[in-house]
Amino acid sequence: MIYLKMVALIVESKFFQPSIEILSLRIDEPITVFTDLLLASICFYAFFGIRKIEYLGRVKWYFKYYFLILGLGTVCAGILGHAFQYRLSEAWKLLSWVMTLGSVALIAHALVEVAKPLVRPGIFRFVSLFNMLVFIIALFFTLWTLAFSPVKYYTIYGMLVVVGSFSFYIFRRTGSRGMLFLLAAVVVGFFASLIFSYQWGLSPWFNHKDISHVILSFSVIAFYKGAALIMDGSVIGP
Repeated sequence: MIYLKMVALIVESKFFQPSIEILSLRIDEPITVFTDLLLASICFYAFFGIRKIEYLGRVKWYFKYYFLILGLGTVCAGILGHAFQYRLSEAWKLLSWVMTLGSVALIAHALVEVAKPLVRPGIFRFVSLFNMLVFIIALFFTLWTLAFSPVKYYTIYGMLVVVGSFSFYIFRRTGSRGMLFLLAAVVVGFFASLIFSYQWGLSPWFNHKDISHVILSFSVIAFYKGAALIMDGSVIGP
């Protein structure tokens, strides 16, 4: 028997999402968990879709594992960070946070790799090393402080500064449709982050976390479409 049980959740939102119990098993933030798993399923679909593309370059590796790690991190967020957080310590959230950092680093490196034939070798090496340095710093402060802030700021840097700017630059140089999809994905993802940050929700059963997860699903779809178009040879060679 499934029934609802109102509990006070320690979440930073004006909409406190009730828990549910299934066969005496308490599940916190059930809609948030569901939207996390929805987002993860799209990530896994994209991962297997990228695997089927006949391209052997490093760009494929970066994109492929971006989707995989983002999907795994989202599953951890839903299960460990929401559904059963009450049974675990806060440190368990680090699993999803570290995977989020890793996924952003991967897609940032993917865009730098795509731009490699279009920029000077020195610029390529500098940006690659700088991206790695920023990632290491963000990882260090995440593990040291056990706070989400370094993840948030690194995601802003990786998505807006690196992915956004390089996608625009490559589009201006090549006219690639794939870059338009990546730019759209960045814009949609930014909109989702605003909803999450300002906690714009509709109800306890569809709060800011749920809305941002659904919108991020469209962002991931756009990233997948863009990555597939990029690897068809219109921007990068085999």
